[in-house]
Amino acid sequence: MPYHRSPFLAACFAIISALTAVPSATRAAANSGAAQSVPLDQATVRKVIGGIVVELREGYVFPDRGVQAADALEKALAENTYAGVTDPGKFAVQLTDQLRAITQDSHMRVIFGSPFRNQPPPSAPQDADFEVKRLDGNIGYIHLVRFVPPAVFNPAADDAMRNLSDTAALIIDMWDNGGGHPASVAYLASFFLDPGQRVHINDLIWRNRGTSTFKTESFWSSPTPVSYLGKPVYVLVGPKTYSAGEEFAYDLQVLKRVTVIGEKTRGGANPGGLKEIGSDLFVVVPTGRAENPTAHDNWGGVGVSPDVQAAPEVAQETAVALAMGKPVTPLPAQQ
Repeated sequence: MPYHRSPFLAACFAIISALTAVPSATRAAANSGAAQSVPLDQATVRKVIGGIVVELREGYVFPDRGVQAADALEKALAENTYAGVTDPGKFAVQLTDQLRAITQDSHMRVIFGSPFRNQPPPSAPQDADFEVKRLDGNIGYIHLVRFVPPAVFNPAADDAMRNLSDTAALIIDMWDNGGGHPASVAYLASFFLDPGQRVHINDLIWRNRGTSTFKTESFWSSPTPVSYLGKPVYVLVGPKTYSAGEEFAYDLQVLKRVTVIGEKTRGGANPGGLKEIGSDLFVVVPTGRAENPTAHDNWGGVGVSPDVQAAPEVAQETAVALAMGKPVTPLPAQQ
């Protein structure tokens, strides 16, 4: 989704990113509690499957896999696989597991209960959720759980980086960052790149709906009020780091501008919008994929591999030791 092209899609992305940090069964159960659960009949089940099939064939960024997944759902329906289904929350979990098994795409999901139901009104102020502090040894620390849209994110990033611009090294904690807006990723990355040149950071490749053609949306560095060029930066990641949180670590790792510390990330690189398919059920079918312009690849399905392996309880300590020039004993590489 070009998330900033539409306020609706930007809101979808922020909510979907938050949902990605929660296991599918837990998430569906949580949403089921908020939604009024009406037992499904077989006519509704057929309608839901039909709606998902259309999205897979018309919109999925990998057309061949979309057709394969659509065919599998139609085959399961014809074989009465869903004959005993009445609970919409359990149905959402079942479909999510089935779609992910076929596509190997963790962004693919079915949700019961609108994610928008308990959201604040559009006029309510947003918080960029920057936690900023100084550690011993004149080391800056930023903890960031999500990348909110640029209108809110960029001023908060400016304040954070101004406060830490005189530190000797910086730790950016993405351990539990569940994703967010790609333009905000590019803006934060800009603080660590040469302000004298425009750097190509990432591309999103979008499928033109109903076709096998694609369009490219590019993200570049932009001017920032301060620069953190020439000083060490350490990015903490782990299994909860997802989507845009992974992109930040991956893009700067490829550019050899940061040292990534922690454990391998989840591996979600294919954004998509939220489509209602009836009976308070929604499907997310990725319509885009990330492509790093330097690596010509992304972290989808494999995750971001740290430069230095470290367990969560010692990841920050490891980064501090490296920043202060002390020896560390990294964990064995993850398979």
